[in-house]
Amino acid sequence: MIENELSACFLYVRHHVSAILHSVTSTSDMTHHLSLEFLQDLVAEVDPHVTLTSFQVETGSGRGDNYTSMLYRVRVEGVNEMGECWKKSIIYKCLPDNAERRQAFKSDVLFKNEVAFYTQALPALREFQSSCHVRTPFRATPRCYLARETEIVLEDLCARDFKMGDRKVGLDAAHCEAALRELGHLHGLSLAMKLRRPQEFATRVAASVQEALFVPENEDWYRGYYRAATRNALTMVREALGEGTRYLEKFREFLDNSTFFRRMVSLVEPREPLAVLCHGDFWTNNILFRYSESGEILEVCLVDFQLARYGSPALDIVNLLYCCTSREMRHKNMTHLLSEYHASLSSSLKELTRDADDLESEILDPDRLWEMIQEEMRHCGRYGLGLALDMIPISVCDSEQAPDLYMDSDSSKPQESNIVLPVCTSSELCQRRMSDLVQELIDSGDL
Repeated sequence: MIENELSACFLYVRHHVSAILHSVTSTSDMTHHLSLEFLQDLVAEVDPHVTLTSFQVETGSGRGDNYTSMLYRVRVEGVNEMGECWKKSIIYKCLPDNAERRQAFKSDVLFKNEVAFYTQALPALREFQSSCHVRTPFRATPRCYLARETEIVLEDLCARDFKMGDRKVGLDAAHCEAALRELGHLHGLSLAMKLRRPQEFATRVAASVQEALFVPENEDWYRGYYRAATRNALTMVREALGEGTRYLEKFREFLDNSTFFRRMVSLVEPREPLAVLCHGDFWTNNILFRYSESGEILEVCLVDFQLARYGSPALDIVNLLYCCTSREMRHKNMTHLLSEYHASLSSSLKELTRDADDLESEILDPDRLWEMIQEEMRHCGRYGLGLALDMIPISVCDSEQAPDLYMDSDSSKPQESNIVLPVCTSSELCQRRMSDLVQELIDSGDL
């Protein structure tokens, strides 16, 4: 969300300048609602005394930073009732213009899931949280101005000095600790509402989002994708660790094409009583940080909830730790990081249930909760490795190796096929991270 690649959106900006001047909008463009009138209606809810005069559009993410939707940063200008200049920046998120690309990345299904998160799940959780009068509420999401079938409008976190990490570098222990503490707040809010208002939680939160990727009906669609991903991963591990090693054989068994996808489907199924509303795509690019002048992390904000699901909290944790960090960092800090997550989760549960003396659940016992988190981490380790086949190459690839969602959909070039293949990179960094993770999980007995 931080990079601005103006060349990629030149045609887009030119189109909308024309639209404003001639009062014409293009129905073929997925952003046809992005007009001065549309923006005026949005701003009116925030500041009804502002009259907009102009707006500018830039791409809101760099190539390789976002795969299933398109982000635009919209800078609006106007005047307030005193005649003073007024400026604001928002993020406009929409489906890719290209229909083939939308089908290839299953963008429609994922977008619908994020709309449900912002319009159903999150409001329900916040209403419950407000009723508990907590001192440290969960607030780590951007303000959502609009969420509907093909478009989402959010506050621009850059305006509040939030920054995204470098996906190639990954996250160090301090950033992981801050991210996991905030994740613990979100998961704790889920668990507390499930305990105190089980029926409302089931209908308004758990059932509002859906598993978008690992469902049986997607097996055939993903077969070619994961065949390519597993072939790339096997090649890297073989080159790093050598043929005939126990690591390579166990890894090859894990990647068996006839069982791999079904195993992933099984791993994302909710396991009670600890199942929560998961972020679903908890990696470097979806965790933003705000810093003090001295570099201290002051605040964390989570974005991109297209893969939100109801499942084990460990699904989010292994996504972050196995796909976005180094083996050295995990070796030195894993226990501490899990302890920080546990402390945040336990504290949130205690605060959100402190006036409900009749509740009985093993998750309210901090010691038992710690045991359950460790059990879930062991169970979900294989899920983390399955994600890593895709996520490690995505994290470390160069931008030009990634799909370009901003490619002009009206280009005279032949349309691409709706078959999407994984990012393939054979860099030393990718090979090291993949082989390190395989060794780590086999040595620990989690694979």
